[in-house]
Amino acid sequence: MHSAVTTLTLIACIAICVRLLSYRRGPDTTHRVGVGLCAWLLIVCTGGQALHILLVGAAAHTSPWQLGVLAVLAVLTYRARGNVARILRVD
Repeated sequence: MHSAVTTLTLIACIAICVRLLSYRRGPDTTHRVGVGLCAWLLIVCTGGQALHILLVGAAAHTSPWQLGVLAVLAVLTYRARGNVARILRVD
């Protein structure tokens, strides 16, 4: 059985990963390699953490501190509508 922290960590990871994957650039925006790399790393890491929790189950090591960081990142990701450049404030 998953603890509440593990379940909430899973939800935060999935939310971040899905929002970043569903981001669509506007027609007048430019691609920045560094920002794209950061987005890719966030997708891989949050998706990987979610898969780890799903595959390992209750033995997955999560902490309230990790959950706190992911919760803040999830809020920032949704406020920026998945635009990592807006999260990083790269203009």
